Amino acid sequence: MVNSKRIQLTAIELSPDLVPADQGRIEELASSILKAGICFPPLVVRRLGDRLACHRFKLLSGHQQYYAAQKANLKEINALILEENDTPEIEAAILNQIQPNSAISEVTEEQKQEQTTDPLAFDSPASNFNGNLTKTLLQQLLEQNQAIFQSLKEMEAALVNINAKLDSLPLSQVSLSTPTTMLSASSADRNQPQLKIRLLNQGSEAEIQQWLINAGVSKKSSRKYIKKIIESRTQSPFQSLIHLKEILKLKSQTLAKLEKCPVPASLSFPL
Repeated sequence: MVNSKRIQLTAIELSPDLVPADQGRIEELASSILKAGICFPPLVVRRLGDRLACHRFKLLSGHQQYYAAQKANLKEINALILEENDTPEIEAAILNQIQPNSAISEVTEEQKQEQTTDPLAFDSPASNFNGNLTKTLLQQLLEQNQAIFQSLKEMEAALVNINAKLDSLPLSQVSLSTPTTMLSASSADRNQPQLKIRLLNQGSEAEIQQWLINAGVSKKSSRKYIKKIIESRTQSPFQSLIHLKEILKLKSQTLAKLEKCPVPASLSFPL
């Protein structure tokens, strides 16, 4: 997207094969720019990288104005900026509307105020813009907005379709519970030591209690164990079943049962 702003003169790079400027003409332009603070037509530059990261520009048009601004000891100058991804057609459209070799009018204070307050006032006598440039830039903006609007309409239609399908499902098929991970039906797969450690550190109280009961621990004892497990894992995660035995002061035979007992087939934490 082309935009207009003031840029640092030191950020502009010139072509190495430029024809030497007419010093007499440069003096005249410098005097005019000093009076108005801006130049007509503006410089045309192309950014040499990403819009957010790059602040260097290649000068495409307005070499006399550039030298005049230097002569006037200006630090900044007004310019039209093409972005790195702007097409050659956009560049040609802008350059065709700017006549860099034509006489550059002096800018009166009244004209300067018009340009400052109305950035689209391209029909100023001091400007070499015409309506075609305005139409080109506005058309580019319109096309981009239309593409965004079309994408939003498609997203809205997709959401309406999804909601309609959800509304048509029986309530019994719509689950709002915590997603669970289904493990293999094989007990051998569910008897891996690392799964038991993850169950102790990440499982819910119900899942841990089910595992303890499956191993032969009574409900009364399992409730007492769960309280200690939750308190312990918040302070220091379990590293092994031996660690669990030390925390719960389990008998060796109880530990042996836990080592042989697989974890529940359904778990609430991701694997």
